[in-house]
Amino acid sequence: MSLIEIKNVDYSYNDTRKAVDGITFDIEKGSYVTIIGHNGSGKSTLAKLITGLLPVKNGSILIDGLEVNEQNISAIRKRLGIVFQNPDNQFIGSTVKDDIAFGLENKQVESADMEGIIGEYAEKVGLTEYLDYEPQNLSGGQKQRVAIAGILAMKPDIIIFDEATSMLDPKGKKEIKKLMYDLAGDDTITIISITHDIEEVLQSDDCIVLNKGKLFMHDKPQKVFADAEKLRKIDLDVPFVELVREVFAKNKIKLKAHDLEGMVAELCRYRSDH
Repeated sequence: MSLIEIKNVDYSYNDTRKAVDGITFDIEKGSYVTIIGHNGSGKSTLAKLITGLLPVKNGSILIDGLEVNEQNISAIRKRLGIVFQNPDNQFIGSTVKDDIAFGLENKQVESADMEGIIGEYAEKVGLTEYLDYEPQNLSGGQKQRVAIAGILAMKPDIIIFDEATSMLDPKGKKEIKKLMYDLAGDDTITIISITHDIEEVLQSDDCIVLNKGKLFMHDKPQKVFADAEKLRKIDLDVPFVELVREVFAKNKIKLKAHDLEGMVAELCRYRSDH
């Protein structure tokens, strides 16, 4: 069932070039979707259109049948959460606890219930012992986990990660990616991740490739990356999986399909763990 329907959407910041150009696709409820493409391909603009941070001028975006427009934006934003690129720009509260509580206060959750909710989601992201810490004393990965806890406490239907690991060190990236993969196992949450991390894309259900504002490809990650030459034409990286396949083919090394898939999966797991 389609939770998000994007139909012939255009958006331009000026009259010279469309940042988003006639894009149409659907996102299924409970799926984990990655969006890739070079800087300027329209990824972040599309995320802002979905969340209503930019107005849809041409075409339409529907979330569970409700059109994203000025009339419906309050109802739609209650169903959405977004984790931005820079963790330092996301804090509102003076402590981790205050930050998680902020959205709950706006939602007018009873104080008696708030403590339990804060504790539940702090534990979910592994930050129970940091509730009284000031944000500036946390690592980048910890700051992103606080942002995610605050979003989860609001129980959204959709979480958008807008290059949420791009400014983190390797340890922080690993922490956030693991949390995202764990969330992807919850079929009540739909995840959209804008990313440059090809290995992350391979973990997703669907991959959307944008190029110069247009929809370039939309398919299962394995099918997207199977056409390595098409991706190279728009200067996108080919994942480790496909590099292994190419080396085997070049050297005429033959393995049964399931043996190769198993070996590649193990190599990818090793890369993720190290």
